[in-house]
Amino acid sequence: MNTATLSPGSGVLASWAVRGGLSVASWGLQRATRRTDRDRQLSRLEARAAAEAALAERDALYRSAGYRAL
Repeated sequence: MNTATLSPGSGVLASWAVRGGLSVASWGLQRATRRTDRDRQLSRLEARAAAEAALAERDALYRSAGYRAL
């Protein structure tokens, strides 16, 4: 299965979407902390770690493919 994007611009858009999602996750973590809901906070921490790992993996794939954003 080929995971390469059809257009280099779509990778930039996807990156913005993931980073925006991480910002929302960060906001959610702060809110969960204020509410002191430990279970919700732990699940959000796990989700954020998974999102960051996926972003790092995607960036590594782009680097290995020679993709460079301008």
